[in-house]
Amino acid sequence: MTWFSRQSRRIRLAGYLESFAMNAVRGFALLIAVVGSFALALPAAAQLEDEDAANSLSGQPSLTLAPATPARGGGNAFIIAAGPASGLGYAMAGAMCTVYNVLADPDTPTCLVRATTGSEENLALMDDGGVDFAVVQSDRQYFAYNGTADYANGDEIDDLRSVFSFGILPLHVLLSPVSSATSLKDLESARVGLGPVGSSQRTLAQAALFASEVAISKMEYVEEGRLPVQLDALCNSRLDAIIFPTVLPSQSAEIALNECGARLAPLASDGIEVLVDSNPFFEPILIPAAAYRTSEAVQTIGLAITLVTREDVPHGQVIELLQSAYSDFEFFKSMHPALQFLDEEAALRAGLVAPQHLGLQQYLEVQVQYSDVDTLD
Repeated sequence: MTWFSRQSRRIRLAGYLESFAMNAVRGFALLIAVVGSFALALPAAAQLEDEDAANSLSGQPSLTLAPATPARGGGNAFIIAAGPASGLGYAMAGAMCTVYNVLADPDTPTCLVRATTGSEENLALMDDGGVDFAVVQSDRQYFAYNGTADYANGDEIDDLRSVFSFGILPLHVLLSPVSSATSLKDLESARVGLGPVGSSQRTLAQAALFASEVAISKMEYVEEGRLPVQLDALCNSRLDAIIFPTVLPSQSAEIALNECGARLAPLASDGIEVLVDSNPFFEPILIPAAAYRTSEAVQTIGLAITLVTREDVPHGQVIELLQSAYSDFEFFKSMHPALQFLDEEAALRAGLVAPQHLGLQQYLEVQVQYSDVDTLD
């Protein structure tokens, strides 16, 4: 058993290590065009499949609909299409429904969660009227509304509207404790873990490296194995760095940082700024020092997990859903570890690239009268 395997077993890391990084985007293709700036197309669904994601949900469980169950609930019930039951999106929808149902009627849940195959099915169900809300990653939201990538050729969802952001999945750059590197620019001749070709880890890492003008072809060695293999190699000085997206905080990153002395490098450069500016589904984010007990916050970028709906969904329903989360925001954040660093203002901004739903607009207009939250453009 390797060093990292022993550490993983000790803190029940099995099933979590791959979290977003390895299962998030199967078949997630990246098309990069350079015409004075970067333009990305990430067309396949980003699917979060973390075994601990749903199991960590506390509080009153929300009602789950089996895939074979008719999509619409009865009476005032509404449904959130959320992805696989083992995924992070499902847990986020469950957290939202939990706080809503606690306030509305704990004995008769009206906010229901439906398990699906992922973002693509979530959007399809919502577009067809089978469900009222969908959990999708910010890139999918952008492509669906703008009719790009998988939604080209007239398949755009014109009435797609944004509602809420569950947070950003930051790209982590971990450096070996013996590496002299301090940033991506130092990795061109290094040994780097990028993951299997076609995985979300490889796709997003390549985008960051490309934006930073770092040629993968010039690297001494590229590790294409699964994330546990990469982490073991990093902790045993067989790799200089690993670049991977994951939830915040990540247990795998915590082990590498606190058990084997790895360092968290910033993802910041002029190229990264261009990447974010040219692709609004990317969000800049600071990994707080408290996340991994580091000396300072670390700058990086990521994709957001968002809640969307249709334009025709009643604005009152959207307002009630938002009010349930904000009535006790700390309770809402306690529903899942991935929510602990969610900022109240960012939850109404980050990754919401489609037009706001009228309910969100009205909620913001009320909030701006009593707080410093600005209305969105």
